[in-house]
Amino acid sequence: MPEHDPADGKRGAPSVDLRFWAKERGLRGKVYPLACHSLDTAAAALVLWREYLSPGLRKTIASAMETDEEHAGRCIAFWAGLHDIGKLTREFQQQIAVDLSDYPGEELSGERRSHAAATGQWLPFVLSSVGYPPTGQAAWLAAQLLGGHHGRFHEHPTAHSRSPLVELGFSSARWEEQRRALLHAVFDATGCPGAPDMLDGPTAAVVCGLVILADWLVSQEDFILERLGSLPADGSVSALRTHFEESQRRVPALLDAAGLRPITVPPATFAKSFPHIDEPNGLQTSLAEHLPSLCTGPGLVLITAPMGEGKTEAAYHVADLLGAATGRPGRFLALPTTATADQMHSRFKEYARHRTKGTDPARPSTLALLHSMAWLNPDYAPADAPGVSTVLSDGADHRDPFAATEWLMGRKRGLLASWAVGTIDQALMAVLRAKHNALRLFGLAGKVVVVDEAHAVDPYMQLLLEQLLRWLGTLDTPVVLLSATLHHSIANSLVKAYLEGARGYRWRRSEPQPVPEVSYPGWLHADARTGKVTRSADVDPVPITTTPREPLAVRLVDIPVRNGSPDRSEALRRELTPLLEGGGCAAVICTTVAEAQEVYDLLAGWFAERGGNAPELHLLHSRFPNRQRTEITETVVDLFGKDGAKHGKRPTHGAVLVATQVVEQSLDLDLDLMVSDIAPVSLLLQRAGRCWRHEHLDVVERPAWAERPELVVLTPEQDAEADGPPRFPRSWQAVYPLSLLQRTHALLRRRDGEPVRIPEDVQSLVDDVYDDDSLAEDLDADLERMGDELAKRGLARNAVIPDVDEVEDSLHGLTQFDFDVDEHLLATRFGAGSVRVLCYYVDAAGQRWLDRDCTVELPEKGTGQGGRFTVADCRDLVARTVPVRMGLWFDRLSEAYRSPEAWRESFHLRDLVLIPQQVTEEGTVLPTEAGGREWLLDPRKGLVF
Repeated sequence: MPEHDPADGKRGAPSVDLRFWAKERGLRGKVYPLACHSLDTAAAALVLWREYLSPGLRKTIASAMETDEEHAGRCIAFWAGLHDIGKLTREFQQQIAVDLSDYPGEELSGERRSHAAATGQWLPFVLSSVGYPPTGQAAWLAAQLLGGHHGRFHEHPTAHSRSPLVELGFSSARWEEQRRALLHAVFDATGCPGAPDMLDGPTAAVVCGLVILADWLVSQEDFILERLGSLPADGSVSALRTHFEESQRRVPALLDAAGLRPITVPPATFAKSFPHIDEPNGLQTSLAEHLPSLCTGPGLVLITAPMGEGKTEAAYHVADLLGAATGRPGRFLALPTTATADQMHSRFKEYARHRTKGTDPARPSTLALLHSMAWLNPDYAPADAPGVSTVLSDGADHRDPFAATEWLMGRKRGLLASWAVGTIDQALMAVLRAKHNALRLFGLAGKVVVVDEAHAVDPYMQLLLEQLLRWLGTLDTPVVLLSATLHHSIANSLVKAYLEGARGYRWRRSEPQPVPEVSYPGWLHADARTGKVTRSADVDPVPITTTPREPLAVRLVDIPVRNGSPDRSEALRRELTPLLEGGGCAAVICTTVAEAQEVYDLLAGWFAERGGNAPELHLLHSRFPNRQRTEITETVVDLFGKDGAKHGKRPTHGAVLVATQVVEQSLDLDLDLMVSDIAPVSLLLQRAGRCWRHEHLDVVERPAWAERPELVVLTPEQDAEADGPPRFPRSWQAVYPLSLLQRTHALLRRRDGEPVRIPEDVQSLVDDVYDDDSLAEDLDADLERMGDELAKRGLARNAVIPDVDEVEDSLHGLTQFDFDVDEHLLATRFGAGSVRVLCYYVDAAGQRWLDRDCTVELPEKGTGQGGRFTVADCRDLVARTVPVRMGLWFDRLSEAYRSPEAWRESFHLRDLVLIPQQVTEEGTVLPTEAGGREWLLDPRKGLVF
């Protein structure tokens, strides 16, 4: 094959044949030329480089390519324009009726390859025609990243002859002439950018994300239909260059419509950022005073402090400092659950509104909410239409500048928003060997990543988080970690992982030093450039002052276990009697949903005996229908939260909240008494953080019996005839490792009722429950826990992407397994698979209804055109569903319990499980047997098995 030099595009190289197509679906019988789509994508990549990428990410990429930013951007635009050149093959073009008689040869033989794979196979052998060294890493990685633009990376092509292109199936001179003509047309349009001196694997992965985004933006039907009206007159270099320039002018409007404009905040002091805080506390003051001098580039900040100590506001301010230091205005806040993400989204939006006052409202950007149920949240995705949410301000309606756009609510796109809040899973998916992980890495790389409740990860998730931190360290992405109860070894592992990424790949210095003792309360800063770790105690020997708190009284209360089930009845009567007589608010935290429902029944029966003087009783757990759970959560926060106390909504005659672990994190609750089943000590401390939470604000009037914050821990009574620890119910062991229950029990027994000083005792308690060997009353349980942790980390290693060093010259390992695996089995949490169940009601006549009163029919079809289910239809149905953990019951279900055929056309409805509830003529609802268990949706208790 003849080779071309960079001047070929200007010396009369063959014109590109515009009959070759790239897009035809949805184009009303027309096709869109491949050359035009190629140049659209190149133009989009160049506009994204200049107007979307953060300055810091541009600098990181250009530095890795060992060139300046302008040249790096044009190189990437050139590559992006070649992403679909694999469509210039007979096997692709003949998919529709196109006259290919002028282009003989290259008939398909053997298994068909994707056009993306064809791109990756062809490019490394021809980039030399525009000046790329034939054996240089840049050519091979550029080809591989473009071959992976559909989300999966292929191996580098191998050929064993002097004619590798012929061997790989590119055998026709006429086809080859056209491929090279398109290559040179794109090369000319993008300014003939010479080959970069360097390209490494991690940078190539991020660039792939940029190419995917550019491709998706210009593949929208509306954009293509509009461009069909002004196609080039011919395929000459000059005509195509004109098309490219027009595309550059049009692409910025696509960014606006998609909500991809950056959200930026000006520099501000802590006081200006949070005018509602009269005086920053010790933690906030320490960070505001000492961190700016340390934030000279990328790094990680770990903040550890008790519950309710203003860590969230501190994290916002630290993210602003790190973002300014690294040129990364983007933000991603990672939360442990969907409920906490929903709450943080509202809170973060208020902060964004305050900090961005005076910005251009004509160029709005979405502040995304990222989890599987985000589309149900009316604050994020209003019921009217995406992108037109309004907020009430100064007596007038104004467009919400952070409203969701339809484009960003599409699958896998949310992390592309400038600011986003979501579950930690959204970030961890970036390091699973799954399709489009490069797009997620790209979405995170230009942001400051904040991980709240960093302690709330099991060993499986911890390994994923460590790998994510390594990659973020390599990509110069700053990170903030927050925790109230983080074991020092986990803190050390997370900081070390970040520095390994920064050091191990770019600078290859010595092993990161172990993190010294974690300051509690306090913070540390790990510098990605130098590897130096600075603790708050290193810059200020005076301990950080915290909000004055009464010591937490902790009492162990033994309860009997009868037939394997805990009996809390006597203990709860004794502990809650003062509340019944003197008012006040208490919580009872149970280990499982079933036990919380039983306790609710127990207390409801007891309270009923008191008639009109009974306390309020509330129940909160995960097995309520989504809409009802949201309403209960809002009610509970309204009653027991800070605002409820300020506005006189706190129950004065007494109230009890029965709940599961869902109240441990991020709920603003203040209880006079906390009663909890025993759990690992770190979780007990989290629950205790909801006891007297706002004592320093003097907004809560305590009952006379509540003399101090108190945590009552229910634990199985000791068998008088048996040695060793008590026998914990199997239901508790299914939730928490038996070893940690035993160790926590031994630790609290040893303290013998000694109050817990907060913050002084928190870190030692969290550390001792793991580290103090004298607490190990059952060696077998300890060994089982450690074996389980090792097994989970091993499974995580199989799912996680390789270290950055392992993809230095090939991206194949990012999406490839050494064994067969179903990608859908990849998960960010171990054993957390669930399905959504919709309980519907069947009356005596056999008619099906959505509600217990049989007033809303179960729809056979949607309200949209042709019976299609609209977004509003889906929202109403999914809001009535309950998440249920997968198990053997699911495999036993017959087809009768699956979604109806008409529902399966909707992405949101296709996987629902439908469980009927029989309604008698008297109005009684009977449980249904399905999958080997009985199901009953109780209006007060939620789904009961």
